[in-house]
Amino acid sequence: MSAFLPILIIGLVLIAWFAFQATQLRMERDAMREAITNQDKAVADSKKLRDSLDAIARGTARLADGGNANARLIVDELKKRGITISPDQPTSGSAMDAPATPTK
Repeated sequence: MSAFLPILIIGLVLIAWFAFQATQLRMERDAMREAITNQDKAVADSKKLRDSLDAIARGTARLADGGNANARLIVDELKKRGITISPDQPTSGSAMDAPATPTK
């Protein structure tokens, strides 16, 4: 009995399996790229919001340093919650360098 036919069948099955897996991986890669693209707008919007909140926090800290009692109260309450404000630090491009960050 010849071993050619079983080896041929196993070879064809392996080729079909590898082709199927390659197709699935390509589809998953495309889906991941689409998901990342769909998140770009949300990331940009959150950066804009973070920048505006940082600007408000810096303004509040400047008011507190200038003697405004209400601003001092706000800054003190934020410190109690672990949020520090650096009024001199400009807004940077990265969220890791943002001035109003939790210290916990």
